[in-house]
Formats: sequence, structure tokens, C-alpha cells
Amino acid sequence: MKTYEIMKRKVLSLAVLLSAGIAGGCNQTEIGMEPADNSGIVSTTAQKGYLTDENSLRGSVSLDVRTLGTGEVTLYVRATKPSGSASTVSLVYAPELVEAYNDRTGNLYEVLPETQVTLPAGVLTLEAGSQASEGTTLHFTLSGEQQVNATYVIPLRAEVVSGELEINTADSEYLIIVKVTENPGDCDKGADKSKVFCVLETNDVSPLNALSFKLEESGKYLFDAVVLFSDNLILDETTGTVHALVNEQIKSILNNRDKYIKPLQDRGIKVILAITPYWTHAGVANLMPATAEAFAKELKIICDTYSLDGVFFDDEYTSLQNPAPTGFYPTNTAEAAADLMWRVKMLMPDRWVIAYRLGAIWEMTSEGCKFEDPSGKIWQPGDYIDYVMVDYSELTPGSAADFPGLATDHYARYNYNFNSNTPSWPTVSALEETRDIYKSLVIYGLNPFHSSGSYDTTQVGTSSGEKMTQIEALERVCTTLFDEPLAYDGVKYSADYKN
Repeated sequence: MKTYEIMKRKVLSLAVLLSAGIAGGCNQTEIGMEPADNSGIVSTTAQKGYLTDENSLRGSVSLDVRTLGTGEVTLYVRATKPSGSASTVSLVYAPELVEAYNDRTGNLYEVLPETQVTLPAGVLTLEAGSQASEGTTLHFTLSGEQQVNATYVIPLRAEVVSGELEINTADSEYLIIVKVTENPGDCDKGADKSKVFCVLETNDVSPLNALSFKLEESGKYLFDAVVLFSDNLILDETTGTVHALVNEQIKSILNNRDKYIKPLQDRGIKVILAITPYWTHAGVANLMPATAEAFAKELKIICDTYSLDGVFFDDEYTSLQNPAPTGFYPTNTAEAAADLMWRVKMLMPDRWVIAYRLGAIWEMTSEGCKFEDPSGKIWQPGDYIDYVMVDYSELTPGSAADFPGLATDHYARYNYNFNSNTPSWPTVSALEETRDIYKSLVIYGLNPFHSSGSYDTTQVGTSSGEKMTQIEALERVCTTLFDEPLAYDGVKYSADYKN
């Protein structure tokens, strides 16, 4: 379809038409109508181009980047219509655009130096018949010269190198506006270091409490992941379907993610949603394939909506019925649990799937725990499970070999219950094993408000075991796993989201 530019029109006035109609006694054949004059319509066949980012934003894009951080923006050339031939476009650094932008807007933004910007090599190509090029990515780095809360601009201009594409001045300009934000720190202690998981009873303890602990010398946060324990899956008896998001505290946390989840993720701490049964037949280890697929899709929607980093599966608290409801197996099996976790991993390959070694999730060595995807690849448990956590009460902890394909350093052999009046605290020997072999440690039930006062005032323990506080136990974790003292800031966050 052509685009037309209207230069002029000849319009017969309404008054003339009315007078003609009255004079002619409404006989339309007596109204003189000249043929339309199309001489003022000019066909415009030019292919017009413009720059956008991956979200199709034109003109500019704004980013928040931490001090001394890096960033990237992927840009595209798009066109108003396809052309019969290809065109190529180059990107050039154009600092003069920033002065013009500041004059126009009243801002005083500075140019990010060209030495800190890596422009894409080569050109953007708009193929014949296409209205969008492939993306090309620009990279940039902030230095100590860029100040917190200041804003800098990366100014770009698109220039046509070859082809029929035309880009007017306004559409050729693109500004990447970078606001420098304070770096809150992170939990990245090194690829060869242990990961420490904090499984929190969110009915009583805010996930923000994980932010109170760092390593003293490096400033790294102690916890690498926080597990929100726990949401539930329940059986809707009226529909025969399974649902999550039924725990009121979990819902409050998720619905206020900017307050309770984002501060953790901003520091690189992953936030994982725990799923346990809730006294119905529905469990993580008895869903038939169609039911498991539907529930896996629901979990994906939840993780997408609230930007969660994975799902933790715990096989406890089912209440089996006889006969089993439609869509459910009569008993809990490792094979059914494996099927659910595999489906979740297929839908969310970049998110963690964590198996809690309890109940039917004891070992997954049977052939029924292997799956073939559409490409013909065979998936073993270690391919679709990212971490296995042994229950803190388990006396026969097994090994990673119980989950074929799982690396030993993703098998959390040691798990400690801090939410007890008589806890068994982590021993130095167990922590050394973790540091040298397992590389994964679980702290369950960290609780600043425990009734025993065990958090930081009263030493507790078993009658025959060692007595200490939760803080003293975490000090041992830090010195043994990371050879650094614990830095505890003394802040205790209340569960102010509770209904």
C-alpha cells in the first residue's frame, strides 16, 4: 500500500450543495459535479528508517547503572516499509548531540567519554523485504570519574552507508541516558567458594534479615540465596485442579516485591519460592503428567510475575485419599516428583530447581526419573535439578550419586535448624567438608525473634552438644568457609507484612 501526501483539495462547500439541491427540487441529476482533481496527490515511495532499542523505544533509553558497573544496549534499525534492496547503517559517537539535548530540556547531563564506550563493529543491515535489522550491542563501562546520582549520556547517530533507506535528522539520533546509582554490594565470593542458603520461615521472619550479614574483609553478603518457606499447593476439590499462592504471608511478600525481594536481588541474592503440600491429596510427588504440566505452567506464571529465581520442592504434609482424585497417583513416588521438576525446568531453564531430600524425594536412580525431550536429549536428575538439600534431621544423608548427573558440589549435605530450642550447631569438621567437597550449606530457620533468645543473647543447644547463639554459629560459618570474620550490622527486620 502506498503512502500519499495530500498537497491540496478542491472541496464543494456545503452551502453550494444545499442551494443546488433546493434549486433542483432534490433532483440529484441536476447537480453538476466535476471529476475529482488528483493532481495534488503525490505518491511517496521512500523507505524511512529510525533507531530503536530491543523494546522498540525511539530517540532514547534510560538506564540505572551501579558505580564502576558496566552496561549494554542492543539497538536496531527499523523501517516504515520494506524495500526491494538491502541497506546498511553505521553508528557513530556524536557528542554534539548532548549539548543540544541539554539546551532543549534544561538538563546539565555530561557526555560519557568515548573511551568508555565500545561501539559495535561493522554495520546494521536491513535486508531486502525486511522492516527490522538484526540487533547490534553497544557496551559501556563506568569509571571512578562518574559520580553517584549523576547522569551521563552516550550520544549516537545513525548514518546510512548503502542502500535506499533514508533517515531524517531526528530519527538518526539516539541517546543512551545513564544514571549512576550506589552499588549496594553483592554476594559473589568467587566461583570456587561455597554457597550458603537461608531457608526462612516467612510466617514469622522477614526475608530482609538476610541482609544483616556480610563477610568483614571483602564486604560480600553471606547468603547467596533465600528460600521463602513456604507456599503450598492444594487440591481444589470442586475443579480437581492444583493451585499455589495460598499462603497469606507469601502473597504479602510477593505483592510487595520492591520492599522484600528486590533489595535481595539487587545484591545478587537469589530468591526462591518453596512449595510444600498442605494436607490435601495434592503433593509434589503424586501429580499425573497432565496435572503436573498444568501446575508447572502456574509456577512459571508466578515466577515471571514476581521475578523469582526458582522453585524449591518439599515432599511433606500430603493427606492421601482413597481412591485418589482424578489426575493424581494414589501414592507419592520419586518418579512423579521427578516428572514435575523436569517440566518446571523445561519451562524455566534459567531458574533454579531445588529438591529437598525428604519423603519421596529420597533418591532418583530409577529409569522413570529420566526423560527425553523433543530433540531426543535424555535428561537425568542432575540435568533438571540444580541443587539437592538434605533434611536437617536426616541421619543417613546419602550422596549426589542418588541423583544421577548431579555434581557433588550441588549436594547440600549439611543443613542446620536454627529455629529450635535445642539446635545442633554446625561443627568445624562439617563446615570443612562443605568447604572442600559439597560447596553448599543450608541454614534453616534463622530467627532474630526466637523465644529462647538464641539469636544473639542466650546460648542454647542439645543437652550433650555445644551451646551457642545463632550469631556465633554464623561466625563459625564465615571463618571456616571463607576465612573471614562475620560482620553483623545488628539490624532485625520484623515480619511487618503479616496479616
